[in-house]
Amino acid sequence: MRFRILGPLEMFDGTHWRGISAAKPRALLATLLVQRDVPVPADRLGAELWGEREPKAATNLIQQYVMRLRRELGDRQGRLLVTRPPGYQMVLAGEDDVDAAAFTRLGDSGRAALAVGDAERAAGLLAQALALWRGPALADVPTGPLVEAEAARLAEQRLDVLQSRVEADLACGRHAALVPELRQSVREHPLREGLWGQLMLALYRSGRQAEALDAYREVHRLLAGELSIEPSTPLCDLQLRMLRGDPRLDLPEPEPELEAEAKAEAETGTEAKAGAGAGNRPERGARRRHRPESQPSEGAAQDGHPSTAPRQLPAAVGGFAGRRGELRLLDGLPGDASAGPGPAVCVIAGTAGAGKTTLALHWAHRAAPHFPDGQLYVNLHGFAPATGPMPPGEAIRGFLEALSVAPERIPDALEARAALLRTETAGRRLLFVLDNAADAAQVRPLLPGSAGCAVVVTSRSQLAGLAVTDGALLLSLDVLPREEARELLAARLGTDRVAAEPEPVTELIDLCARLPLALAVTAARAAGRPGFPLSAVVAELRDVRGRLEALDAGEGVSSVRAVFSWSYRRLDSGTARVFRLLGLHPGRDVAAPAVAALACLPVREAAAALTALARVHLITEHRPGRYSFHDLLRAYATDLTVAEDPEDGRTAALHRLLDHCLHSARAARGHLAPARSEVPLPPPVPGSVPHRPEDHEQAMAWFESEHAVLLAVADAAGPAGFDGHAWQLPLAMADFLHLSGRWHDWVTSQRTAIVAARKQGDRAGTALCHCESGRAAIRMRRYAEADQELLRALELQRGLGDLTAQADTLRTLAWSSEQQGDYRAALHRVAQVLELQRAVGNLAGQAGALNNLGWCLTHLGEHEKALARCREALRLHRAGGTLLGAAYVWETLGFIHHAMGQYSEAVDSYRQCRNGFRRFGNRYGEADALRNLGESLREAGDPEAAREAWRDALVILGQLDHPDADVVRELLRTTAG
Repeated sequence: MRFRILGPLEMFDGTHWRGISAAKPRALLATLLVQRDVPVPADRLGAELWGEREPKAATNLIQQYVMRLRRELGDRQGRLLVTRPPGYQMVLAGEDDVDAAAFTRLGDSGRAALAVGDAERAAGLLAQALALWRGPALADVPTGPLVEAEAARLAEQRLDVLQSRVEADLACGRHAALVPELRQSVREHPLREGLWGQLMLALYRSGRQAEALDAYREVHRLLAGELSIEPSTPLCDLQLRMLRGDPRLDLPEPEPELEAEAKAEAETGTEAKAGAGAGNRPERGARRRHRPESQPSEGAAQDGHPSTAPRQLPAAVGGFAGRRGELRLLDGLPGDASAGPGPAVCVIAGTAGAGKTTLALHWAHRAAPHFPDGQLYVNLHGFAPATGPMPPGEAIRGFLEALSVAPERIPDALEARAALLRTETAGRRLLFVLDNAADAAQVRPLLPGSAGCAVVVTSRSQLAGLAVTDGALLLSLDVLPREEARELLAARLGTDRVAAEPEPVTELIDLCARLPLALAVTAARAAGRPGFPLSAVVAELRDVRGRLEALDAGEGVSSVRAVFSWSYRRLDSGTARVFRLLGLHPGRDVAAPAVAALACLPVREAAAALTALARVHLITEHRPGRYSFHDLLRAYATDLTVAEDPEDGRTAALHRLLDHCLHSARAARGHLAPARSEVPLPPPVPGSVPHRPEDHEQAMAWFESEHAVLLAVADAAGPAGFDGHAWQLPLAMADFLHLSGRWHDWVTSQRTAIVAARKQGDRAGTALCHCESGRAAIRMRRYAEADQELLRALELQRGLGDLTAQADTLRTLAWSSEQQGDYRAALHRVAQVLELQRAVGNLAGQAGALNNLGWCLTHLGEHEKALARCREALRLHRAGGTLLGAAYVWETLGFIHHAMGQYSEAVDSYRQCRNGFRRFGNRYGEADALRNLGESLREAGDPEAAREAWRDALVILGQLDHPDADVVRELLRTTAG
């Protein structure tokens, strides 16, 4: 059995190559092939196949996929796809049973031959290696982390082998034949400078020196435009050697047949470029930075206007990088009358330090040739702390003077000045850059009237009014993507220095919150200390409290703190207080109700303050109604609240927030697990109004929005001195984390809770946290750990004499036994639960225990006894009015009837179960009932009804974004309609 992964995944069955039809088995096989040297644990396979959406039945599904693969591989005995704890492993007989291994072997051999000067042999071996490729590696495999990493590694290795093979062919004198291939290669990999160097050398050795130098100019333009950097030293040196005619670049003439190929390729007209030659060379040894196309001369008059065109743009900032998407949008700004009756207007808005001015000036210089009548620039000082915003009339005067309007012709009234500006710019093609605007009212009088003009406005405010009244394009500038942040550092520090310390650079980018100003200040500090490693710069930034000081280059515009302050000082006192208090909020984002508690405000006023902060980009509304800000603004807000708000006021604000989170979570949990016993809570402090969902669906939706915040709040509560919240909040979240499949969060949060409960000295609370930790461990299939946690809880509860708590813990221990397949032990523990519930007179608890007894008995084959226990459970639930509990009993009854082959009764039971869950808004329970209903309908001989039930289940699970949706999709896929 052999496999190919250098393209779509295929297997060779002895006669022909064929693929694996189903996506999940294909992904499983790919993972085992790329990790073939070691067993792959089941949990790693689950993460690869489903990521964070791993379904509850992942282990069973993986087992099914393994069995299916073994059938396809003809490996029913499991000698090829081996079960090897803690997972599975592919055991292959031959070294080259996977084409990637053969590729690596041939590539290594070829490079070794090249290293000793055997170019012909090297070229042959490397060509064989490349011939194994049929497309991108693992092209048809759904990508998980391991597969994605292997595909990327192989793609990089292929490029390395390609360059080595070209090097070998160049050494063999095959220059002309390589040119078309290298042309294609640089189109596919335009930033791979090694390929450009080989193209230049192939052209040069083919007697095409002008085209070789033109290739250098092309890559120079490309790197300058894309990355704002110059070509690497080897590429620059190669150009200089070509300019000097260095004889060391020459090799013997190519073979005659290759000369003919070169001539034919040149005659197509696609390679040579008119006017390319060596007569326009720079001075020897010179390296010139790329500049925009030359602008029109300023002496030419157009349409009767003065002959001197203004060129007011400040110098563009060096080391510009990234913002490719934004530049494309700006490039789309029309510069002629075809766009409509007015000028093209774009507003670049964003938070302080996001690089709005840098982007505007970089693009303006690039676009200047399209505006031959000139470029006008003004800094409107919209957020200047000392002078305040520039009056629009003053800005217009500056523009009119630049357009050679005599001072005596400039009127005093604003409207008259604006009219004169429109008159003077009519019929011209001018670019206006209005930097640092305060609001739309400041900008509107400065807009020209000519359709041939374009206006770029930068502002910390959104200026949405300009979109409404003037058709402006609104471009919101966020922090840089990580890759573009890395490009910015490389442009300012050099690619070699950045590449030498990849991990410190990654951390540095995160510590600077990917904010361009912070990255620029950090790069300047690092550039001033070239002998220091970047890890030393990172160490300075790790201290959150001192980070803003470290990001100060000594003057206002280069100080992150100062730039932030210009926005903060424009706020009214109430909004400024909300911004400061947001520094106390530990979550990654926030909604108005939590801010209302934090600031002791009505929700409406809190929402208005958040809107005002978003308008000046001190925070971002990243989803409707949810706001966030980056770490540097968070640090700035925290510094402000420590400096300006008294300590007792900060403590009270945090207490209100914690009470809001805890009481809201407790109210929501009541809809998810209404029968669960709760620890009594004191009422929330004044000013903290909890959110109270009305049903199961609203509770799940609230948890979906807030769960990440709640986890962060729980982690922060203990260090802040609120140990009670630190363990009670994870307990309140537990059922949501369970139902939504966020089991890793469930485990982690309970560990935090145990520590906090012990610290507070609450034995009952500590026992509850141990019990919940045990539940989470069961779901993670860590049964020994689960039993240990649960027995600790039981010991504490027996010491306290709490019978109800003991019953809950014993029920969880029974679940642990059941999950391990030990239904005898589970039955024994559930019997103890029933005794305890009878002792405390809890009808709902007795009914739950009877239902669990029925579940265990039917798994032991005692179906009639199981039916009797469940019918008694139904009677007790009805007597006690716990109709949601009855829905769980109908679920067990459905399972029992299905096991007995009584599919009609099973269908009726599952329908009753579904109706019960739907009545109480338990959407996940309804979806689970539909899934089971479909399986009974299928066995009853009605596959179409089964598929309808599964489709209904899939709709609900999709809306819940639940990982069990994958299980239902698999049922639909494998069941014929």
